[in-house]
Amino acid sequence: MKNIVYTGMIILFISISCRPRTATSPKIAKENLNSPSLKLINGKWFNGESFESTTVWVSNGILSFANEGSKKDSVIDLNGKFIIPPFAEAHNHNLESDYKLEERIDSYLENGVFYVKHLSSIKKRLDPLMQLYNKPKGIDVSFAHAPLTAKGGHPIALRKRFLEYGRFEGLFNTLEEIKSHGYWIINDSKDLEEKWNRIVSFKPDFIKIMLLYSEEYEKRKNDTVYFGNKGLNPDLVPKIVEKAHKENLRVSAHVETAHDFHVAVNAGVDEIAHLPEIDNGELVNVEDAALASEKGTIVVPTASLVTKRKAKPNYEQLVENIKANLKILKASGVTLAMGSDMYNDNSVGEFQLLHSFDIFSNLELLKMWCENAAMTTFPNRKIGYFKDGYEASFLVLDKNPLESIKDINESIVLRVKQGVILNYE
Repeated sequence: MKNIVYTGMIILFISISCRPRTATSPKIAKENLNSPSLKLINGKWFNGESFESTTVWVSNGILSFANEGSKKDSVIDLNGKFIIPPFAEAHNHNLESDYKLEERIDSYLENGVFYVKHLSSIKKRLDPLMQLYNKPKGIDVSFAHAPLTAKGGHPIALRKRFLEYGRFEGLFNTLEEIKSHGYWIINDSKDLEEKWNRIVSFKPDFIKIMLLYSEEYEKRKNDTVYFGNKGLNPDLVPKIVEKAHKENLRVSAHVETAHDFHVAVNAGVDEIAHLPEIDNGELVNVEDAALASEKGTIVVPTASLVTKRKAKPNYEQLVENIKANLKILKASGVTLAMGSDMYNDNSVGEFQLLHSFDIFSNLELLKMWCENAAMTTFPNRKIGYFKDGYEASFLVLDKNPLESIKDINESIVLRVKQGVILNYE
């Protein structure tokens, strides 16, 4: 990506951020605590609806809109550029392997994606890589670790296939060894009670549950034909949600059908991953969409998964199914967040596809990517908005995305994370 770089800004931020960095939790980095104060003038800051010119101060990696200033402030002129919160990727699984990992991280940061929600992972495999995450000049990642499923449910077949491919060499020798690391089998309330303390002992940032064809749970549960294509007993979902919420853990539900969506919303999950299975053309029930809106349930559509099926003769119909579901969710006021679930991509591809659908306004797309995706990735952090006391993380653009958003990533001229510059030329 070729960027227009403002020399004065670069020199100033580099002078602040060139000290050695160490991995930290996804909070304000310790090395920012004594950093010089900055006064940012002539910038147009996104307020959630439009851009307004205002003066902003940065101190210790934190934003202030009411600072009276100091003679020691270093003044930066933003020259009328547009400032937005960083982007987030609310659904992926591509940060667990060291294969081309640096390339993936660079792609996230270059495109302004600072926050990633990892919806399942094997902690034992992930631990050696954690030094690369949640640090000032890297991406911040939240993890579910092993998802909750039923006997023979998703993602057990996937774990088995990867084991046979040799991807777990040195970690696991059998599928049985992967159990509790790559998935939790919860068949009934007894399983849930007995395994719950071990589940939370892995210190997940949120809980991931698998709902697949829940309307056929009884039919599928003991039939090996459906190995990998089934999930939890829907009657267990409210109990799981209750336990998770007592631990202050949010719950993200993988869904395949409109009935799965119904079960998840009524059980009080915090987030729904995916739209109902696009092959059967099934649409979300309008009443369920209204309830999701009322409860504040976030939906991450992962619509770009459909692009894997371009060779199918019914591809256009699959796309129309997605559009129909998105229109129902939008009409009901459901909060949507940008997430792709594309291993070799990130939320940039999801944004581009949703933009091409011409369903959402530029403002809606921007909020889905900057605000909603960040909030569902790190719900307890002060990110995604520009307010007093929020993290000083932002992107500087050379054009107004509310007027022209299609090539928004190409218009990034500066990336700042917790007061630290991230520069890609």
